Amino acid sequence: MALCLELGRAFQAYGIPAHRFEDALERVSRRLGLDGQFLGLPTAFFASLGRGHERWAFIQRSPSGETNLEKLSDLQETTDALIEGRIGAPEAHDRVRSILSAPDRWGPWLTVPCFGLGSAPAAMFFGGGWREMALTALLGVLVGLTALLLGRKAGLSRIVYPVAGTLVGFLAVAAAARFAHVSPQILTVAGLIVLVPGLRLVVSMNELATGNLVAGTARLLDTAMTFLSLGFGVALGQRLAGPLVDRALQGTPLPLPAWTVLPILLLAAAAFVVIFRARPRDLPWIFAACILAFYGTRQGAALLGPQFGVGLGAFALGLGSNLFTRLTHRPSVVTLLPGLMVLVPGGLGFRGLEFIIQKQLVVGLDTAFQALFVAIALLTGLLLAHAAVQPRTAL
Repeated sequence: MALCLELGRAFQAYGIPAHRFEDALERVSRRLGLDGQFLGLPTAFFASLGRGHERWAFIQRSPSGETNLEKLSDLQETTDALIEGRIGAPEAHDRVRSILSAPDRWGPWLTVPCFGLGSAPAAMFFGGGWREMALTALLGVLVGLTALLLGRKAGLSRIVYPVAGTLVGFLAVAAAARFAHVSPQILTVAGLIVLVPGLRLVVSMNELATGNLVAGTARLLDTAMTFLSLGFGVALGQRLAGPLVDRALQGTPLPLPAWTVLPILLLAAAAFVVIFRARPRDLPWIFAACILAFYGTRQGAALLGPQFGVGLGAFALGLGSNLFTRLTHRPSVVTLLPGLMVLVPGGLGFRGLEFIIQKQLVVGLDTAFQALFVAIALLTGLLLAHAAVQPRTAL
């Protein structure tokens, strides 16, 4: 029972979706000879464990922690080894504790500049040029520094999103007013792309699609609150830069040539390795996932249009991620999460919220609806990929 609860807290700490969380713990409990039932929520889980008529109920408060793909891979290997009978409960318990207590491979002061390196490619994805990429990199570093300094204290971690939104909203307008051929909209969305909860939106819809209504609804509301916090911060920052707005909107971005896509995707993949705390040897796999997501979406947009094209890109990414899991016995999220950073509709959703705040309700609602449609297409592509090639692993 202690091992099941320890694994549950570990899964919660690294954001396992509710359906995979419950399935993995049920398989573990069966392997240990227990009758187990579990209900996973974003910030807690319920467990019923026992044998025969003797059963105990547990409520575990376990808020989601930071993404750490390396520790998640170690947990996958331990969980699979336990389910397959290659290790016993005492050894599995020791492994889980050592995984959770292990120091982070990438320190915070290396992660902060990688926020900038991970944000800069988004400027290119949104149609910006080298000026937007350079300025977005600076904004991304500032966002990473804000998240690091405020995230260390529980009382201040809740204001990371409005503070980061205010800083980026103000500086994006100021930079666009100062430099020619710079779009403040691209700077704003790309500068905050690492904080935009596009992945949480997809996970919440995935939970709703798999029947985990409580977990999916709670995560969806948490995503909405994050969007509102970012939108409020950006609106405040733009209001503070009010005298500069008219001059800032005159800039027209100059897109980069096509040959720059692969080097920029490699730069993004290297940054994602650090931001998501993956293993260094995962860089080629993550780079391949970014390529698959980017060109799959481009090809899909050419064949089916931009909204359905995202679904085709998600299908290609999902197939590749599940094949990666079968080949390496590692979690599919190792390649899926970085690839989703190229696919998620967070940018569209955030722009829709920005329009609504500026009282352009028709344009804002239309953009937000497009983001929701893109999210549904993305989720459908992932579900079809999972049906075509199942990963056959616990996580």
